[in-house]
Amino acid sequence: MFKAKRVLAAAAPLLATLLLFAGCGYSPLSRVYDSMATGYTGGPIPIYMAMWDNDTNEAGLESTVYNTVADWLQNSEQLLLKKSGKEADYLLHGTIQTIDLSSSRGTVYLTVRYTLEDRATGTLVWPTTTETFTKSYLVTNDAATTQSELEKALGECANDLGEKVYVRFLSALKTLHKATPAAAQGGTPPRGE
Repeated sequence: MFKAKRVLAAAAPLLATLLLFAGCGYSPLSRVYDSMATGYTGGPIPIYMAMWDNDTNEAGLESTVYNTVADWLQNSEQLLLKKSGKEADYLLHGTIQTIDLSSSRGTVYLTVRYTLEDRATGTLVWPTTTETFTKSYLVTNDAATTQSELEKALGECANDLGEKVYVRFLSALKTLHKATPAAAQGGTPPRGE
């Protein structure tokens, strides 16, 4: 009994740290990707992302996708998410197209379409991209449990999408910076403008 208490006491700080990081959405991978942005030295690039359109019957999925992609984009000091399209150089548009379920196998397929537009010129920086993300979920005899598991799987699909968009932005930073009006004038906008 005494030995079990010592083990628990020794593990408590580690468990508390893990719970803290899990609760705040910290992801060690996000900062690793940011440091891999090769050669970009400009200021933050202002981006606006509207609420994603939702062509499915899954109510609230557009908020999950929007919030998850926004969380990923806010991990970079080189990207600045704006509240208005008028404040941004680039506009990210997205649509949740379909959700396909294979309930016998417990697999969900989330198909989305997104594009990045140069606000000043209206031209597409990224052509329309359609991608499908797949996750497994637990199917049980209890409908509420199965629905909860499905929602978790959709959240994981949204996270995969957010990571993909984030990495795509980071790999395009030098190109995007050259195209911004501030860069064309030889300067970079101060953070927060």
